Amino acid sequence: MSMNKSLRDSLMLGFALFAIFFGAGNLIFPPSIGHISGTNWISALIGFSITGIVLPLLAVIAILNAGGKFEELTRPISPWFYKVFNLLLMVGVGMFVTIPRMAATTHELGVGALFPQVPSIVTIVIFFGISFYFAMDKSNVIDKIGKILTPFLVVILLFIVGKGIFDPIGTPVATDLATPFSNAFINAYQTGDVITGIFCAPIFIAAIISHGYKGAAMKKVAVSGTLIAGLGLLIVYGGLLYLGAAGSGMFPKDIESTALVIEIIERLLGSSGSVLLAVVIALACLTSAIGVIAVIADFLNGLTKEKLSYRAWVLIICLAGAAMGSLGVDKIVNYTIPIFLALYPVAIVLVLIGLFRKFIPNPGAYRGAILLTFIISLFETLGTIGLEIPVINNLISMLPFSSNGFSWLVPAIIGFIAGALMYKTVSGKQDQAPTLNPIEND
Repeated sequence: MSMNKSLRDSLMLGFALFAIFFGAGNLIFPPSIGHISGTNWISALIGFSITGIVLPLLAVIAILNAGGKFEELTRPISPWFYKVFNLLLMVGVGMFVTIPRMAATTHELGVGALFPQVPSIVTIVIFFGISFYFAMDKSNVIDKIGKILTPFLVVILLFIVGKGIFDPIGTPVATDLATPFSNAFINAYQTGDVITGIFCAPIFIAAIISHGYKGAAMKKVAVSGTLIAGLGLLIVYGGLLYLGAAGSGMFPKDIESTALVIEIIERLLGSSGSVLLAVVIALACLTSAIGVIAVIADFLNGLTKEKLSYRAWVLIICLAGAAMGSLGVDKIVNYTIPIFLALYPVAIVLVLIGLFRKFIPNPGAYRGAILLTFIISLFETLGTIGLEIPVINNLISMLPFSSNGFSWLVPAIIGFIAGALMYKTVSGKQDQAPTLNPIEND
């Protein structure tokens, strides 16, 4: 492969990956986090970047290490784990949270703000009509996003961020937020990007292979594209978070996230800001929705042994998204938080294990880490919805880092060690976890 072709493809695929990651929550949450962090916005940016950039991109690398397949990443845990966890992620989060939230956000922050007389159902139907068009041919999803939608999205985002940095609307002020880092880290769960990384890594890698890359060349383009996406996300997130921090002395502390974005853009760009905001929201939501729809349809097509075609699943997902999207952003977000609290730590641990796949001693390490992580996350989630079990929740509160939202961290480490030792004892041998990488053996 020539260097020019490799660089060109890396840029195109990297920007497509950026666009898939940059959805509704990625535009809404950074300004809100910056707003409540004020002068501590850099600390908040570091926390947000770990959850919103580093971990999602590491998810892509973890899937790459597993031969480009999430199924291969989870195989040491159990054959059923891949199907169950993917169903929870793709149906519980993707189909009923991520995709409909993007459609609802497109209307509430975009079309509805410009044309109040347009019913939300009209915006949502058009949104999913466009999504269906782009997602119905899974072999070209990444290329379509990278060549058609992403350039417009990147240019507008850079313009807004550049304007906000060089001509800010205000100056960050001190706020009463005591833990800006951990607050940003936890709130970045709601972007769903670690899960998006797990979702979309296979189609990203498949797109690279479809361009004729194999072996080391494929890995080089994958890593280059991932780094390009990460740099783009850092620039945009940093700018958006600073925009929120610059308005920390101008807007009420309890202002809603969507209202804050609208206020900031209007003060920054005047009346023309509403139009730009509508366009960037529509593009951001569409690119993410299209990628997630394609992945879910592909998974369900395989899970049902192709009894329904890929294109039929795309249509079903679009119809389900339209139904849920009509509820509105606030209602969708309200039932989103418990789902993310329960599943996100498990996804993070999976990614971390996948990165060091070749060094994991045996399948017991996988199982122990995932089991204890899920148990802790489940009980914490039950507590947030009013089903708290005092004895257990009191014990969880005593765990290291629990006050910062990382109560699952130490149990995951303990489960990893205990699981590895128990497996070795029971099996009587080390039985190293599978390290087969179909891509490496291409």
